[in-house]
Amino acid sequence: MKFVIEHLSKKFENKEVLKDINFAFKQGKIYGLLGRNGAGKTTLAMVLAGLQKQSGGEIYIGGKKLPAGKRRKVVWYSSNDTGTQFFTTSVTEELLLHSDASSGRLEHARTLLKTLGLYAYKDTHPAALSGGQKQRLSIACGLLSGREILLFDEPTSGLDGGNMRKIAAVLTVAAAEGKTIGVITHDKELMQACCDFRWKLG
Repeated sequence: MKFVIEHLSKKFENKEVLKDINFAFKQGKIYGLLGRNGAGKTTLAMVLAGLQKQSGGEIYIGGKKLPAGKRRKVVWYSSNDTGTQFFTTSVTEELLLHSDASSGRLEHARTLLKTLGLYAYKDTHPAALSGGQKQRLSIACGLLSGREILLFDEPTSGLDGGNMRKIAAVLTVAAAEGKTIGVITHDKELMQACCDFRWKLG
C-alpha cells in the first residue's frame, strides 16, 4: 500500500520537533529509521500511526489523504515501552485481540509464537513475561493486527543476537507478504539482516 508523507511538521508548544518531512514508503519493503537521540523518530512514528496529530503537512495512504483517526486503523505502532501495551490475561488472547480467531489466524499465531520462542508462554499473563519476551510479543501482535503498515520502535533493544535474528526473519516474511514496515533502530545487525532502505532523520 502506497504510503506518502508530504511537508509534515510537528510542534509541541513553541518547539518544532519535525519540519518539512517528505518521504514515500514502498509496499513490501523494510525501512530502517535512523537518527540521533532527540531527532524526533518516535514522534514521527506516532504521528504516522495517528497517535498524535501533525501540525502541518499531509499523509497519504493508498492514494487517500487520511486524518489521524483513520490512520490508526491502517498503521500499527509498537512502542519500545512494552509495559503499557498489553490488555488481556494471556499471550494468546493478546495476539488475537486485534483480529478474528479463525483457524488460519490461530495457526499463524502458533507459528509466530514458535518462531519467536514464545510458544511455551502461550497461556502466560503478559505481565509475567521478561522484557525481551514482551518485546517479541509486541512484534507478534503487530504482525497479526491485520494492519498494512507496521512501525516498530527499537524492537531489538536489549535482545541477544539470536532473538534479533528471529525478529529479522519474521519481519522479512511479513514484507514479502506485502506489509510496509518501518523500524526505528540503532541496531546495525538488524539493519543488515532485514532492512531494504535506511532513512536518516535530522
